[in-house]
Amino acid sequence: MSKKAGNLFTTAYLLLIFGVYPLYMKQGYVDIGKAKYQFFIRCSLGALVIFVFIGFLYAARQIYLRIRQKHAPLIDWSRLSAVDLFVILYATEIFISYSYSNYREEALWGTDGWYMGLALFLTLCGLYFFISRFWRVQRLVLYVEMAVSGVVFALGILDRFSLYLLPIEVRQPSFISTLGNINWFCGCLSVLAPPGICLFLLGAKKKIGCGFYALLVFAVGFCQGGSSIFLFFAALFYVLFWIALKKRAWILNFLLLLSLWGFSAQLIRLLRTVIPQGYNYDVDNLCAYMTDSGITLWIAIFALGTFIFLQWKWKGELTEKTRRLLHRIMILLPLGIIFCWLILATVNTRIEIPGLAQKEWLKFGKEWGNGRGAAICSSLQMYKQMPVFHKLFGVGTDCFSAYAYSLPEVAEGLRDFFGANRLTNAHNELLTALINTGILGVLFFAGIFITFAGKCMKEGRRDPGFYLFAVPVVCYFVHNMVSFAQILNLPFLFLILGMGEAKRRALIFAPATDTYRSHIL
Repeated sequence: MSKKAGNLFTTAYLLLIFGVYPLYMKQGYVDIGKAKYQFFIRCSLGALVIFVFIGFLYAARQIYLRIRQKHAPLIDWSRLSAVDLFVILYATEIFISYSYSNYREEALWGTDGWYMGLALFLTLCGLYFFISRFWRVQRLVLYVEMAVSGVVFALGILDRFSLYLLPIEVRQPSFISTLGNINWFCGCLSVLAPPGICLFLLGAKKKIGCGFYALLVFAVGFCQGGSSIFLFFAALFYVLFWIALKKRAWILNFLLLLSLWGFSAQLIRLLRTVIPQGYNYDVDNLCAYMTDSGITLWIAIFALGTFIFLQWKWKGELTEKTRRLLHRIMILLPLGIIFCWLILATVNTRIEIPGLAQKEWLKFGKEWGNGRGAAICSSLQMYKQMPVFHKLFGVGTDCFSAYAYSLPEVAEGLRDFFGANRLTNAHNELLTALINTGILGVLFFAGIFITFAGKCMKEGRRDPGFYLFAVPVVCYFVHNMVSFAQILNLPFLFLILGMGEAKRRALIFAPATDTYRSHIL
């Protein structure tokens, strides 16, 4: 009975967060970070109270049943997964970090406007355990997530072309849809969009709807204005192609997705031509370049032509030998590109190669990455000055800014470069975590998601539904190489973590009388 109640309440909670939270606003963009945070933390803490009560009833019953079995242990430790252990270790580590922080108030609730403090992280860890134990995977949550995120992305396109459906008094081009500025928008998109796009790749029954959803995601990515979205695109297509190599049908669907990606850029180009005065963002960026150039059009034509050719001529499947070869190439090629970029950027930084000296992305320095170079240099300087204990455990969750501006030399450099704007993170997920939670925090945090994604990719051989949970993790971390955790992406990532673990536990620990089946595809 308690298990059923837990499933019903967990489903209701997931529907609330995935169905309402992305749309929730209070006084428009005024204090949107605070409004979003208060909505999430109040709903989640209230849910945790009920979860604890249901969990207590369930645990009491399990202990009673085990007592009746003379030789059964009270706790079955074998049911703790590697992901569970990493979450426990991470929660313990950030609590120690908070306990020895010099900025406890900030570490508890987080920096004003960001709220990525201990309270949020422990809440997310708690939610993970209850969702992974009580939820039974259902299509409804996924469909609601796709429908609501689709509305959010559509509003983003309309806002970018000055078509405002929501009556908000204070507006500026860097704030779109119901998610705040474009950094928050891209961060949220990198987590919410992949499951729906994966459904198209894996041949979901509602393929037309999934195709339209993918087109919407790609279109808003091209028009929102932030260049970091191309890291998301690269990660998404990379991992989708890795998965697609397993089946001919998936390879064909991948080519269709690639063509949709290219045509979506041309769709935005068409809209900018038809509504020239409507587009309200700077055109001196990678998004504008990719839409104005013919590159995306030729990619779309090539992908569509290849799809037609393979559909007509290719009837078999890739051999295991060919698949392994392609996977090896996929591993070595990006490593080679990164290595060449590092060499070229290092040389260009030191001697300024003619023709490349003005290319910021090929020159290390404070200007690199629209000021991210300054943030990274300052972060490394901060970590270097930390005592050994804080190098291990950090200065406290979300205390990056408090610590940075307590160091005179670092603070002076930040003020010289950023002026009155206060730097609250390194614009790199793991580097920010290194300051806030130390090297142990980084290892445990990364361990959670590396282990989880690895298990989901492995289980995907038996049930492709697991890919829906692995791809968002990859996209999140690749995108956040130049971005940050915030209240509109990390909470969703932890919920996906719990949902994926719930599916995995159902596959492993399902009673012998039950027949396991995928509830996703």
